[in-house]
Amino acid sequence: MKSLVRSFYLFVAVHSFLIGLLPIFIPIILWNKGLALNDIAYFIAFSALGFIIALYFWDRLRAAANWSKIVALSFIFEILLVIILLWDFSPVLLSIGALINGAAGCFYWSTQRVLFQRITQTNNSGDSFANFQILVMIVLKLGILLGSYLLAAAQINLLLIIFISISTLGYWLLRHSLINQIELLSNNQPSAFSLLEVINFKDTFNSKVIFLIDGVLLFLESYFWVLSLYLLTQQNLLKLGLLIVLLSVLLALIFYVIKKRIDRINAQHIFTIAVFGYAFSWLLRADLSLQTGPLVLYSTVLLIAFLSSFFRLAFNKRFYDIASLAQPIQYSICKSYYSQFTLLLFFSLAGYLFNSSDTPLQQLQHIYLLIIPLVFVYLFYGRTQKIRAAKLI
Repeated sequence: MKSLVRSFYLFVAVHSFLIGLLPIFIPIILWNKGLALNDIAYFIAFSALGFIIALYFWDRLRAAANWSKIVALSFIFEILLVIILLWDFSPVLLSIGALINGAAGCFYWSTQRVLFQRITQTNNSGDSFANFQILVMIVLKLGILLGSYLLAAAQINLLLIIFISISTLGYWLLRHSLINQIELLSNNQPSAFSLLEVINFKDTFNSKVIFLIDGVLLFLESYFWVLSLYLLTQQNLLKLGLLIVLLSVLLALIFYVIKKRIDRINAQHIFTIAVFGYAFSWLLRADLSLQTGPLVLYSTVLLIAFLSSFFRLAFNKRFYDIASLAQPIQYSICKSYYSQFTLLLFFSLAGYLFNSSDTPLQQLQHIYLLIIPLVFVYLFYGRTQKIRAAKLI
């Protein structure tokens, strides 16, 4: 098990660094290429389609225990994505890039969830996820620091060389790390799930509803909120990178303090507080503007980052605890299918509805206000007698 834990953290560390090098800047790269908000929304919608298509094949590779190919494809898709993003823009290339972006996300997140579920139990899921989150914060931001510098300095070729080199090294290390753990990974692996099984999925934890809204909020954070930060920092890429890194250091310190306590505190109280804090974070996002002073801006951004990360810690603890009560693989796969399907619909509609009568920042602020009621739906996640009996809340 310890060797599998090491493999998990190696997988997460390498991919987090690579994501920080470039993919995290996707909304900014698209914006700097002259795309409007509606174009970026369509990019996200196409990414969701790519994720759904890739998930069908990932599930079959997983069922066949072809982990070497899964890990290889997780790097190959990321390399292809980076090459396309750094290429000259064209609508066809953008669409292909979006599909590959979805496939890259699928092969990373789906694999990461399987590995994480293998190394955790109900009584340590909060601590384990906090450790994971701290690692991601540190390594991701190292990638962001280097990536933002190279992008700002227009060192595109060097960035590409570093990306491909680390991807190759990461695959080699992971391939050797997983060789002796294939049996452990393959134990109790269910066969591939049909789309009918996914459609018919239901439980008593209100999971399906949560799956439908969670992806939208996640992508609003990872795309439009990142773009908001870029606009709020006067479109200074290096300043944005430094801001994110500083936030990560502070958040890592906070999570180091609370991570050992998360599994010992009443989970329902923590989750409720986290949901209300998350809703407040979206209200704060909607309130920031170019007229906000630097001290207030950076203090508010830090608070937003903490509230969002704290919510993700509480949410993911609940997610993995509930998954452990059912069939973890099916639960994760259904989550992905439902979340990505909603993303496809939501951002297709957003792309159609975006208009140019307001400034981009104002349009984003309107969205942040509109989605606040959705956040409170999380309060119904897992509120059943069965999960109480399992002492998860």
